[in-house]
Amino acid sequence: MIIQTSFLGEIEIEENTIISFPEGIPGFEQSRRYVIIPMGEASPFFYLQSLDDEDFCLLIGQPFVFFPDYEFDVPDEELQKLGIEDQGQELVVYVIISVPEDFKMATANLLAPLVINVVNKKGMQYVPGKSAYTTRHYIFQREAASVRAGEVR
Repeated sequence: MIIQTSFLGEIEIEENTIISFPEGIPGFEQSRRYVIIPMGEASPFFYLQSLDDEDFCLLIGQPFVFFPDYEFDVPDEELQKLGIEDQGQELVVYVIISVPEDFKMATANLLAPLVINVVNKKGMQYVPGKSAYTTRHYIFQREAASVRAGEVR
């Protein structure tokens, strides 16, 4: 199927790659159908393109590439919303990436990961009540530290 997007132009997708976010993503509840498009071969970055709004596209990433110790727990009642019936079912996790003008200062939202059931293609953005994480963790920590150290104050 061919879709038209504002950012990526016209792209072809397979219908079996469409991911449903039944509750939408907080702040973007009107968009419920998405496709994940790799940014490049072997890249940890992807585009999360809405099929309901051609103007809505998020940059997402694989958190464990940048934060190997990243961990969080999703309660069983939340997993049930994704159709997870047993702990062995495969999930994939992404985080939303914010990119300012200087890409070295890009941050990941580790507070609210995107969790997707790869079997039934249902997803959600899980926002826990309590977490040690925030919405802005530098993905290039050394580069960000050196840029911040060189800033004029």
